Amino acid sequence: MKTDRNRRKKNKTHIMWRYFLITVGITLVSAVAVFRLFQTTVIKADKWNAKAMESFGDVIPSIPERGKILADDGSILAANVVFYDAKIDWKSEAIKRDTFYAYLPALCDSLVNFFPGKMTAKEWSKELSRKYEQRDNPKVKGLRNYALANNLSREQRDRLRSFPFFNKGRSKSGLVFTEQLRRCKPYGSIASRSIGSVHADKLALGDNKHDEQVVMHGVSGLEMSLDSLLYGHDGEMQSIQSTVRTLRWEHVPAIDGYDIMTTINIGIQDIVEQELYNMCLEAEPLWGAAIVMDVATGEIKAVSNFERRDSFDVSKGYVEKKNHAFLRYETGSVMKVISMLVALEDSIVVDVNQRIPTGRSWAYSGGRPITDAHVNTDVSITEVIAQSSNIGIAKIVTSKYGSQPVAFSNRLKQIGFFDRLNVGIAGESVPYMRFSDHDNSNRILLSRMAYGYGMSTPPIYTLAIYNAIANGGKFVRPRLVKQLMHDGSVDSIVPVSYVRERICSEANAVKLREMMHAVVHDPHGTGKSLRNSVIDFGGKTGTAYVTDKGRYTSMKRYSFCGFFPYDNPKYSCIVVFERGKYGAARSSGKVFRQVAMKMHARGMLDNSRMYDSVPDAGAARRGMMYATLDNRSARSFIGSGVSHSLGQLHSPQKAGKGEVPDVVGLGIRDAIDVLEGAGLKVKFSGVGCVYQQSLPPGSKLVKGAEIQLVLRN
Repeated sequence: MKTDRNRRKKNKTHIMWRYFLITVGITLVSAVAVFRLFQTTVIKADKWNAKAMESFGDVIPSIPERGKILADDGSILAANVVFYDAKIDWKSEAIKRDTFYAYLPALCDSLVNFFPGKMTAKEWSKELSRKYEQRDNPKVKGLRNYALANNLSREQRDRLRSFPFFNKGRSKSGLVFTEQLRRCKPYGSIASRSIGSVHADKLALGDNKHDEQVVMHGVSGLEMSLDSLLYGHDGEMQSIQSTVRTLRWEHVPAIDGYDIMTTINIGIQDIVEQELYNMCLEAEPLWGAAIVMDVATGEIKAVSNFERRDSFDVSKGYVEKKNHAFLRYETGSVMKVISMLVALEDSIVVDVNQRIPTGRSWAYSGGRPITDAHVNTDVSITEVIAQSSNIGIAKIVTSKYGSQPVAFSNRLKQIGFFDRLNVGIAGESVPYMRFSDHDNSNRILLSRMAYGYGMSTPPIYTLAIYNAIANGGKFVRPRLVKQLMHDGSVDSIVPVSYVRERICSEANAVKLREMMHAVVHDPHGTGKSLRNSVIDFGGKTGTAYVTDKGRYTSMKRYSFCGFFPYDNPKYSCIVVFERGKYGAARSSGKVFRQVAMKMHARGMLDNSRMYDSVPDAGAARRGMMYATLDNRSARSFIGSGVSHSLGQLHSPQKAGKGEVPDVVGLGIRDAIDVLEGAGLKVKFSGVGCVYQQSLPPGSKLVKGAEIQLVLRN
């Protein structure tokens, strides 16, 4: 017993020493903490206060709202849009089992309606239950950020929030939303290359990498060339300490970017793109480009480019890649009109009925003989253009400039042919003409330049000269920007300007228009197949052999450039195709004619509409988008429209053989292509995307039957 008492006494002594040492340790640590606190708050208070003020004094940039790009009627072509990603934090302790399972059936029914065709109510119940039951399993990853839906508009986000269980709020349902700011084009591919694109960077604010702003700058098209106007000016923010948290105060407000109203007309653009794309599918060129311009003002109303997705496989379709309308190429015979303009102005040609001996071929200055596609003994000046005589135009130009080839180049400079147009597109190139140092070579090269070889010209420059001829000789500058707007008000207007007040006399402009009219109406004109009873126009076909590594190949480039209507020119247009199965009139000329006829049919040429069943695309959206919308409203409208076009409300199903296609959710242009391709006659009413179709999808297809479509925004 005594031994046990001694052992207990000894253990008690050890325990007391341990408590003593622990107490001493805690006391020392506390003393050090109190001393350091006293040192920080009293002895070195000034130093630490200065450091605090220094951190709060850091200037953080405030990013402005990037301006919108608008069509000529105020419809939005490009704008910043906020999308929302919906996620569920299944590991949230606030999610109660009884509450979750009580609301689960109603929640699943709501999700079925929100995501039609994705899962049934039973499948949703199984999926959500499985995720909930896995919340305590550490081996299961991704439960903190379970992706429920992406790219939601503001309306869709609010609708999702209102669902049973989710309406309990983030703290009880685990539903969270993250914002994604993107630059969107509500009209999709329409004028996409000319509008351009942006690159988005994320700028962290302070040390918190999750606290960031999105900075966008243009990398192509108007987005790049007008980036400084669209971007605006950065503001400045500073951190300030409130009673509960650190706040940011914008002491220098950011200045939002300008809204840029372009000259693009959605209705004309829609026609041009459709006709150009259809011909690409039919003729299978490497690429195609088209521009439509207002004769009097130089406003570019439409510009479109399509190129094979795969250069070697046409079956993979066409997409917008390069902006070929502003890149330079050898033009071929469309240059003859420009050469003839110089000849008329320099009085090389006086009488348009004068005849030029041509014959089978003509060897000039020791070069390879020049030949014509159609052999004639002689041709009149008008027939030189109408029948596209290489020999005729070469003889006319060399008769004056053969001894001084460089003077021909200088003459083109005088009329502004080599001036930079400054249309507004980044990467715009200018015509290029090269003469060698050897005079004899220059003479030979000059004879080829007269009909479009030996010089490279962007289609926009060729069109600008033709437009001047249609405009009575006034060389108006092509432009893509109409006015600048800020806060819904017009800030400045870009006026009509001229490269040259006049490049030719009005009388010579009339003569040139008559020659281009003969291209279509002369019995032997190269564009005689384009004659029609709907609209009269003038223009010029062009064909040029394509070079590869400095050598000419058997492949050709086809073009047609002209104006319409003939009696009172309102629009000029150029269409160019690289390679393809058809010649210039059959490909480029046909697109030109179809554009002119459709514009006439829709009443776009100061005439009455031929029918009322096809509204222009611009009118179809005027009720949805206006330049006067503030940014928040614009995001809401566009977000709704884009999400619909992405098929989140309906995904068209592929039709089986002999079945009526499903086109609900498609734009009218795509819907018509699908339905007419199936052999149906299409009629529609309303505006926007297809909401209903009279013939049920999947029903038996009867070719020639009529189908009624109802459109809604």
